[in-house]
Amino acid sequence: MPLYEIEHSIPLDKSQRDELAQAITHIHTRKFATPSLFVNIRFIDANSRHNYVAGKERAINRITAYVRAGGTRTTADFDELAQRVSETWDRVINKDGTRSKERQLNAVFVLGAITTGTENGFLLPRHLFFVSELMKFGVQAGEDASWLRSNAPKFEELAKQGDADFIELVEEMQSRDDLSV
Repeated sequence: MPLYEIEHSIPLDKSQRDELAQAITHIHTRKFATPSLFVNIRFIDANSRHNYVAGKERAINRITAYVRAGGTRTTADFDELAQRVSETWDRVINKDGTRSKERQLNAVFVLGAITTGTENGFLLPRHLFFVSELMKFGVQAGEDASWLRSNAPKFEELAKQGDADFIELVEEMQSRDDLSV
């Protein structure tokens, strides 16, 4: 459901990428009761891009989170998300005690930019208003449990067919109270 883009001007080895991806996935899934299967993370070598800050080309380390806003999610929730992601970068990247300006995370931007989409063949949870009927349809961001409940039979069917992603999803739904259906 969310997409995190991690732009980095410093080299990140596979273990650092794995640790960042796992930590950010954990932060997001626990903060917003989202299954891990739907958290997307992309690493981008910022050295292959031209980044400017204050009108000057700069080397940057930046994380942009594209999320679904609204529903029960507040500005304070997103502030906490940005802070925890920033702390995670510092813990993973500077764990050996090597702190330098080059290794610093310059920015975390959280953008409530996802309106709709599909993932693994399922429409993302969302809400729509039928103005003529004044009737709400779907689920709001932050209320994914009802979306999970309505799609659980299909998730279970895909798991029974041997789809590894959905086997993990069903196991996660069964093991987490915030995802129980």
